[in-house]
Amino acid sequence: MSKRGGEMLATTDVIIDHCLRAIAEEDTTSPVEMTRVQILELINSLYQYEIGERLRSIAAYSYDSSDAAHTITAGVGTLPTDFLKPAQVYDGDAPTDAPLTQIFDIEDKVANTAITSQYMLPDNANLWIFGQTPTNTVKMYYHKKPVALTDSASSSPTELKNKFHIGPQGVFEAMIKTELAKNQNSTYDMMDMASLLADLLDEIEYAHTAGKRDDSMQTIIDVWR
Repeated sequence: MSKRGGEMLATTDVIIDHCLRAIAEEDTTSPVEMTRVQILELINSLYQYEIGERLRSIAAYSYDSSDAAHTITAGVGTLPTDFLKPAQVYDGDAPTDAPLTQIFDIEDKVANTAITSQYMLPDNANLWIFGQTPTNTVKMYYHKKPVALTDSASSSPTELKNKFHIGPQGVFEAMIKTELAKNQNSTYDMMDMASLLADLLDEIEYAHTAGKRDDSMQTIIDVWR
């Protein structure tokens, strides 16, 4: 176990132990149904993608030409390696500049020589901007992918609230039990566990969005005055 601000966090080796015990493995060192490597692969997939998208952890990335990865050439730049999905893209930054408009069809783009006002994600690796010559440094705010876990006491899913690591709300155990039921062709067990997993993912999304708001009253700013 490790600590975050006084809160005890389950380390990844402990999480894997709990996952193996959840599928009735007596020997967590040499399990039968699934190996520790297989468990790690599965929980990483869940943590980095399904859970990662629900954590809504925001990062910033500036195309400041500091190296090739941070350079936009002829309107094309590469996405950050931990990119999951965009939040906002600016030619400059808030609040001085308005965010660029995301487009999804090439036929909607402005001319390459126009003022930079749009962006597009043509695939999972690149960013396109239109027009192609920004006035300022292009800055992207994006939802980031959590760092991959390792089967180690020095690794922990720190982006995820502790209550979802192990125990009654242990999302990794629920996923492994779902996978085992699928492997054993236990359709009803798989459906039951998949339903539990879906509920836990919903709880995670709430806990990391609305669940993080303070007690301040929400206000609406009158922009017409």
